[in-house]
Amino acid sequence: MRFGGKFHVPIIEGIDLDTTKRVVMISTGVGIGPVVGAVEKALEQGNFPPIDLISSYRKENEVVYKDHLNKLQTDHSDKFSWKTIISSDQGRLSSSDENLKALTDTSFNADIDSTHYHLIGNGGMVSEFKAGLKKAGVPDEKVTVEMYFNHQAKADEDVVDRIADSVMQTAASVVL
Repeated sequence: MRFGGKFHVPIIEGIDLDTTKRVVMISTGVGIGPVVGAVEKALEQGNFPPIDLISSYRKENEVVYKDHLNKLQTDHSDKFSWKTIISSDQGRLSSSDENLKALTDTSFNADIDSTHYHLIGNGGMVSEFKAGLKKAGVPDEKVTVEMYFNHQAKADEDVVDRIADSVMQTAASVVL
């Protein structure tokens, strides 16, 4: 059985392989489904840049694909890493500098111009990260989004600043 369709540019087709050295995928809730499919396809290609996946859930018992993602990470440690944020315990990914270390805690370093971000999930997260990445100097073509609900969510400027500061600190620490 197959369901769904091609409504936007599929995740990995939206990433320019010639100019990208690292991909960061950030998902909330059900956004993990399309991301897992994209990760699997990217790893099959063999020429895809390393991927850091940060998935967010409200509660630990909502985490899906845990065993599968752990296996992908073990089997492809040079190309894939993942971590999760449990918002009921830790707060949202963007709620603290400590949580935002998930963006910087990686062995797949690349500068701002060669890191692609794919944001998928609720409108609040997507709006804040999109604005924060822009403020940090991430080129527009290096950010792709899929927003599932809450499309009118306004970005909290304190959160936008926190995201921008985190991304800029990461970029400053990268030695290429």
